[in-house]
Amino acid sequence: MATIKDIAKIAGVSTSTVSHVVNHTRYVSPELVEKVERAIEELDELPNFIIKKSRANQKSHGIKYIFILISERGSLFQRQIEENTRKLLLDTEYTLVSAEYDKDPSRLTVLKNMLTATPDLCGVIAFPDERGILTEEFFQEICAPVVLIGKEIKGLQADVFSPDMYDGGYQATKHLIKNGHEHIAYMGNSKDLSTWRFDGYQKALHDYGMEEHKRFVFPNLNTEVEVFQAMDQMMAEEVPPTGIVVANSFPIVPLLKYLCAHNIVIPKDISVISMNDFEWASLLAPELTCIDRQPAVCSSLALEALMKRIKGEEAEYQKTTLPVRLNVRNSTCGIGRGPFGEKAESAEVLELTELEKEQIRGQKYTAAISFHYTGKAWMQLIEKGIKKIFEELGISIIAVTDAHFEASMQCKQLESIRFLSPDLLIAIPVDNQDTAKAFQEVVQSDTRLVLITNIPDGLAVGDYVSCVSVNEYSHGRNMGQGLGKYMVRHGLKYVGIVRHGNQHFYATRQRDNAAEQVLSEEFPELQICGEINFQSESEVYKKTKEFVRHHSEVEAFYVSWDGPALEVLRALTELDRMDVAVVTGDLDYSIALNMAKGGMVKTLSAQCPYEQGEAIALAAANALLGKQTPSFIGIEPVLVTPENLLKTWSDIFKENPPMELRRAIRENLPHFTME
Repeated sequence: MATIKDIAKIAGVSTSTVSHVVNHTRYVSPELVEKVERAIEELDELPNFIIKKSRANQKSHGIKYIFILISERGSLFQRQIEENTRKLLLDTEYTLVSAEYDKDPSRLTVLKNMLTATPDLCGVIAFPDERGILTEEFFQEICAPVVLIGKEIKGLQADVFSPDMYDGGYQATKHLIKNGHEHIAYMGNSKDLSTWRFDGYQKALHDYGMEEHKRFVFPNLNTEVEVFQAMDQMMAEEVPPTGIVVANSFPIVPLLKYLCAHNIVIPKDISVISMNDFEWASLLAPELTCIDRQPAVCSSLALEALMKRIKGEEAEYQKTTLPVRLNVRNSTCGIGRGPFGEKAESAEVLELTELEKEQIRGQKYTAAISFHYTGKAWMQLIEKGIKKIFEELGISIIAVTDAHFEASMQCKQLESIRFLSPDLLIAIPVDNQDTAKAFQEVVQSDTRLVLITNIPDGLAVGDYVSCVSVNEYSHGRNMGQGLGKYMVRHGLKYVGIVRHGNQHFYATRQRDNAAEQVLSEEFPELQICGEINFQSESEVYKKTKEFVRHHSEVEAFYVSWDGPALEVLRALTELDRMDVAVVTGDLDYSIALNMAKGGMVKTLSAQCPYEQGEAIALAAANALLGKQTPSFIGIEPVLVTPENLLKTWSDIFKENPPMELRRAIRENLPHFTME
């Protein structure tokens, strides 16, 4: 019996041309159609694929079949496409039949026979495999249009729909980089490293100046044992990875089992992001951050294209790349960083034993404190926390100075403190540049220096005991999430960013960048309509007015801290724009009262200055004992909403909330919609 190759040879055309003439799946010139039809007429006996096509055309009733060819049994994405397609075909005249060839060439012969023997076959959806065993030749005698998902097949005329996995790999890696991760592993189960996922991973590392650690790349993990061995190898490194991109479906469950078995906590010890969005991803504890390939969109578009081919609608074959989406959940977290990029350590590492405390008490150590300004409750609480620990340890505070934000005054005060020769100096610089020389002279003395938040120019790790600050990344993240959730809940879209313009202040820069990252990554429906950069708080009032005049669409503001936030509130009030929501950092009475009264401040992130003061004092005490102290300590902030405002006030200020605050909450809490 003649084959399609025989007909092609007689007609002097390709086999694909014969297929298109018989199946009417692509335009073919009348001359070539005539050649093919003449060749068929010359045959003594018609081939099976033409007989079956003829029978299929004669049928007007009965079940119509669409086949879906699965290349990988364990692929979550392929299963999701199959399920979505089956749902879309409910209550239609079509029945979906799925078949797996699972990278096994021998199964293709069986499948081909099945497809060519199905007289009511109307269309095929296929997932081409990585090894390329599914070829154009497979489809030559199949009398139905084909739609491909994932990648094209060389020579085959078909519509192709592909999720943008290059962008998925890029987004996943960028998310970890933006969260402060520098050592990022890659795990998958693909033999070929030249995948779009891996290319995206590499490009993100390159774009952000990150080193690609070859020892953290495991693309071909096919068993649980292999996953465990890969993790053993990585965790044994001197600097193990802090984040992992899991590229395929298979490795994720063995990875989670390994982390649980080895008491490695997600995301505290390691962040994990999956490039498959599992149905159970949001049921894990913590919920799993994923790249969503949006299979419902993909299956809908693929089926729509197939139906057009089945109906014989002429159109150009399309190759469509579909966008993916990053779903940020709780399996990834940021790494707070110090001024030199060092990882923020917890204050837990500073705890002293009773024996160590007794050792310090017997030495009669002295300390001095140099504040940039003591007029705010924040600094007063830090001082209380320091004094509490120092009193327990018998360390005497011999001087506390207030520079009133004057760099020259702080320099003179530091000179006076040096003459007192304290064992310890705790200080927050007014300005990193103008006070640099004075602090360098302190470093050259016998006094041990502990810094708060910022590092004067010219000082390096080792010149000071430690720098203690709020975890600025968490601070910004709290504000970004608080504002994003409020805006989405209330159908708001346009947000303005009010940030400190001095890029030398790593703390505010890190905080602002974290908030902006959260708003853009986790709330893609929001739009940042502009930024206000300020050098001093006094500029903010005027700049806010100008901003609102040019961006009347603004519906919310992120403001870096409470001082400039008060200026934003003043400007908005004068413009009669009290409809604009505001989120900021630090718990101040005026800000708290605005929130309690149902004003523009909807949520904020509060530092814990008393606990910060305790950590500062403990860092100093560790230095007196000659212990190694982390160069940067980050104290976690607290998210504040109207619901927890009174409790948070008590926790932070170590006192009952003011009467007016309590009265305002009682009067307004029923009207809040923060649930």
